[in-house]
Amino acid sequence: MMSPTINAARLSGVHVALATPIGADGEIDVEALARLAGRVIDGGVDGLCPTGSTGEGPRLTRSQRLAVLRCVRDCAGPERMIIPAVCALAPVEVRDEVAGLAEAGASGVLVAPPFYYPMAPGDQLAWYEAVAADSAVPLVLYNIPAMTGVSIAPDVVASLARHDRIVGIKDSSRDMEYLQRVARETSGTDFAVLTGTDTLLMAALQVGANGAIAASMNLVPRLARTVYDAFLRHDLPTATAAQHQLVDIVEACRVGMAPAGWKAALAWAGVCSAHMVPPFTELDTGSTAALSATLERLMPT
Repeated sequence: MMSPTINAARLSGVHVALATPIGADGEIDVEALARLAGRVIDGGVDGLCPTGSTGEGPRLTRSQRLAVLRCVRDCAGPERMIIPAVCALAPVEVRDEVAGLAEAGASGVLVAPPFYYPMAPGDQLAWYEAVAADSAVPLVLYNIPAMTGVSIAPDVVASLARHDRIVGIKDSSRDMEYLQRVARETSGTDFAVLTGTDTLLMAALQVGANGAIAASMNLVPRLARTVYDAFLRHDLPTATAAQHQLVDIVEACRVGMAPAGWKAALAWAGVCSAHMVPPFTELDTGSTAALSATLERLMPT
């Protein structure tokens, strides 16, 4: 399936870290997934990034991840960027999964470093170079050390930024010093720096980031859109007000074991159920009630 080619310029903007709706039977709820995809597209996202951390990608089988991508591609049409996350570990398996995702319509792929073993910077560089070799679509590095136990060294990012098949990084470290250094060391290259932390969107833009891939856009896509657009036109009061509202909503949804809070919020909004990928459990009743009350107060009308 043909899909739009991504590069650093196209990655600039706001992209949703798409949740994966799950039915009562524990399977992907395709109807709810289509509804969610339509919601975020109508909300103004530039791209959709399924099967990452918010999308519970590592809990899904490879065939399920492909099914999610196919559904999202059908909903989004042929021109919109879709950048799913890859969950394989060995380079040969990553390349194989990337090839399957490319055939199913991926514009590019998010690739986190393999978890479990610590990785020296030289090993990180060698692993990504092996993964990127002859990749079917461009790669976006995914720095999320809280999940992988590995932080991609800034000098490694700087080296990989010159690779013709690596076009950007999603940084979910919540470390502004790290993001600022990466933005500085990749400046002047054809490489996009995206924050994965909604609460730091405006701050990230101020230190040179190009946008975001974040969870809040499942629920309130227009808030991140407002922050980004207002910042680019130098309307700092509007950007600041939207960022403050976004922070309140994100902090409210950071409850339970991620992404249970976002699933509960989407259920509150009538988009999908709060079910997690089995055997993981949704937010408990008390926490759900408290979150619902907070969202009633915070959500834009």
